[in-house]
Amino acid sequence: MRVIFFFDPACPWCWMTSRWVVEAQKSRDISITWKPFSLEIKNTGVDVPSQYRPSMRLGLRALRIIEAAKAEGIADMESIGNFYSALGQQIHNQGLGAQSSIIKALESAQWPTELHYHENSEQFDIAINTSMQEGIQIAGTSDIGIPLIVLDGENPTGFFGPIVSPTPKGDQAATLWDSFLAMANSNNFYEVKKLKKREVDFS
Repeated sequence: MRVIFFFDPACPWCWMTSRWVVEAQKSRDISITWKPFSLEIKNTGVDVPSQYRPSMRLGLRALRIIEAAKAEGIADMESIGNFYSALGQQIHNQGLGAQSSIIKALESAQWPTELHYHENSEQFDIAINTSMQEGIQIAGTSDIGIPLIVLDGENPTGFFGPIVSPTPKGDQAATLWDSFLAMANSNNFYEVKKLKKREVDFS
């Protein structure tokens, strides 16, 4: 199954959901297509608390580099996933936040380190915004954020979520994926929300 995963490296909830899908991929037939979704762009003109701004800016800078790698014809889904994984580990699991090194992520993706010069290249924001609008259109509402998962097929279906904390591992990840698919494939199911009893947990 092809899964389109819209992501911003800065979002901790998106990071944990992405790790769940990657974990489920070990035992389920899942092909992940990574697509950018910038919280910095999404929240243009919104009064976001100042403590979130540096990481959101880092997320946009990273997404620009991914688009630059695509433009140079050197980015495939595996290398994009490696870039995101390396940067996400730094930002979230290592707690480096906006101090994270894009250079290290470039090395993990095996992309030229010179790509970091595109961090501030605003021309790539057009492609990022186009990707975001694609996800929003499939989801059917602009009142969403990330994680945004699209189950691709003849009639693609988009979901905001699920939100997980901590990330399920092993059999738990596979079981949750099976349950997620069961709900997604139901013509009767539309929405569910559960009381969040815990904060972000990267364990």
